[in-house]
Amino acid sequence: MNSVVLTPYCPLPADHGGKVEMWKHLNLLRTMGGCTIASAASRPVGMGWTAEARQQVEERGFAVRLREELHPGRSWRQWAGLAYGAACKGLRLERAFGHANLYHRYAFPADFLLECSRDADLVVINYSYWAWLPTRCPKVIALLDLWSNRMWGGCRRETEELSAADLVVVISKDEETELRRRGLHNILWSPPLALPSHFPLTEQIGLIGSANPFNQEGLRWLHQAAPPTLPVNIYGGLAQFANWPEARKVARYADSNQPYQDCGIILLPTASGTGVQIKVVEALAAGRAIVARKGAMRGLPPGAGAWIEVESPQAMWAQAECLSRDAALREEQAAKARAYYQQHLAADKLLAELRQAYAALVV
Repeated sequence: MNSVVLTPYCPLPADHGGKVEMWKHLNLLRTMGGCTIASAASRPVGMGWTAEARQQVEERGFAVRLREELHPGRSWRQWAGLAYGAACKGLRLERAFGHANLYHRYAFPADFLLECSRDADLVVINYSYWAWLPTRCPKVIALLDLWSNRMWGGCRRETEELSAADLVVVISKDEETELRRRGLHNILWSPPLALPSHFPLTEQIGLIGSANPFNQEGLRWLHQAAPPTLPVNIYGGLAQFANWPEARKVARYADSNQPYQDCGIILLPTASGTGVQIKVVEALAAGRAIVARKGAMRGLPPGAGAWIEVESPQAMWAQAECLSRDAALREEQAAKARAYYQQHLAADKLLAELRQAYAALVV
């Protein structure tokens, strides 16, 4: 099977959740046959395609076709989109980038995927912005966010164009429910992947996050209550914003498993945003004792005790301290987390379901 995957920018380095999701699809499709990445090297949307990055992608076995190679000049629609994007950014109109906004919608010419998919059996499009683009074969939309949930513009066109796709892959159960309410049936729930890991269940408390605004809000929420007199490890860009005395800041770490290897207890205070947080799946896959703010586990099936849900920062600190001091309770919570992962999020099961869905489209 030959496939084409549309990514708006270079998927390397895989330094945020969107790129990690792209690689889930790319790596699977590469095992099923030849795979071409169709992308853009410059604005609108394109970036990251340095000569070194392209070489690294091609060394992984992917062909690359860039918009600039097929369409060297920008169309008037793309110039209009660039002006729209600059104006909205300048005015801080962050909600102006809904499904059909000018900046994203016309970033790729109407015939771009027709040209790229000439010999393809399947096309996968990352993000819904380009669901309208025609292809020569079955079309899958990897829906990383349901933009109409938080952007201006409404959902009519989004719904129409997603309905026309052969398959819509969502990472969030909440988004699956919403799309089914709108009348879509061509949906597969496929949350972020995390391989299971097995580390000692230490009494250490950990908190993980990039410096994005959603994580910063979660940390500010946690700062509303005084932490216990126990050390708390904070990993990633979020570490720079922690200001309590017992915080151990680990801004950079080479091994993505380090937080779970160090810490038997994981705090999840980030409740804003959409989709499913990859760190949530990682914590479950590692069998950690999890204390989550209400809303942090969004997009997943009901937990049935797999995590401790709290509604206040005081309750989060109290539960964290209790778990740190009680090894038996920590083991009990960790076992529930691992059982939940095996039931709902096991990586091999999710990949098998995605593979089967892809294969069914090209029979």
